[in-house]
Amino acid sequence: MYQKRYGARFFLTIIFAALILLGTAVVVEAQNKTRAAYVAISGIFTPVWIAADERLYQKHQIDVDTVFIGGSPSAVGALVAGEVDVIYGGADPIVAAILNGAELTLAGFISHTTPISLYVPAGISTVDDLKGKTVAVTRFASSTTYMVKVCLAQHRMEPSIDVAIIQSGGYPESVVALQSGRVQGAMLAPPFSYKAEALGFKRMWNGSGVEYPSFVLATRKSLLRDSADRAQKVFNSVAEGVHIFKNDKERALRIMAKYTKVQDRVILENTYADNKDVHSVTMRPTLAGIKAILEVLRASNPKAATATPDQFFDGVLSRRLEESGISKRF
Repeated sequence: MYQKRYGARFFLTIIFAALILLGTAVVVEAQNKTRAAYVAISGIFTPVWIAADERLYQKHQIDVDTVFIGGSPSAVGALVAGEVDVIYGGADPIVAAILNGAELTLAGFISHTTPISLYVPAGISTVDDLKGKTVAVTRFASSTTYMVKVCLAQHRMEPSIDVAIIQSGGYPESVVALQSGRVQGAMLAPPFSYKAEALGFKRMWNGSGVEYPSFVLATRKSLLRDSADRAQKVFNSVAEGVHIFKNDKERALRIMAKYTKVQDRVILENTYADNKDVHSVTMRPTLAGIKAILEVLRASNPKAATATPDQFFDGVLSRRLEESGISKRF
């Protein structure tokens, strides 16, 4: 009888211990779970897709769900609400949100420029010819909107005054709007810029020389403060995605084709060439890119006039990546 009771107690103890361990594992997994969103289907986002497809997050011991949320405003709203933990997109909507009191920060600049360019029909000879006409951007408060403002400012024109601006919803929709004649210009990024060229449209203005953090990693300040290790693992995974993009063309093209739904080899190679040199493995934020955004935002937000660039980013993740030497082992 004693042996039976002892055996039963021992068995229950084992079960109880296993349940505790299982519960602990579930809690740890939940704490390690991270949600990330990218805001556009464009070749420039390939490093993020590589991180997901090549299981780089798992390699760096982090569980990440990567989702598409069309448009930076929606993604920023999801980040503020805690529905996602990280977003990959243009810096300007993050800067605008911070100006309005959001507890967000730019944790890494994956790109310091952009291949977004202005495309027009053959009948338009100069940017000035767009006066009184309409140009499509993907969404308001997006990288395409920022770039059209820069383009028009260089030609002493203003959006909504000299040129009407409409949002199409995405790059494929902008190409359709251009093709239908609903707009006379569209801000496009590869590979959709090359689709426009195949349809007979031409590039009128190139944004590649503009200092602009078009592809950033943004998060809540609380994540950097309370879950620094988790944030670092996400950061390191994307940094390795950038490394693969730069050094393994065939892998990059395969994953780019999967997400953009483009199978034309020439278009994919041109897209790769346009983006190969815009990414930074260190992903270090810079003051210059934010300063340029603040200058544009001053026209619509008085707070931008007194803001300083250093209040919008935190470079701790890029510093830790460089100090750790991990990037040299990718």
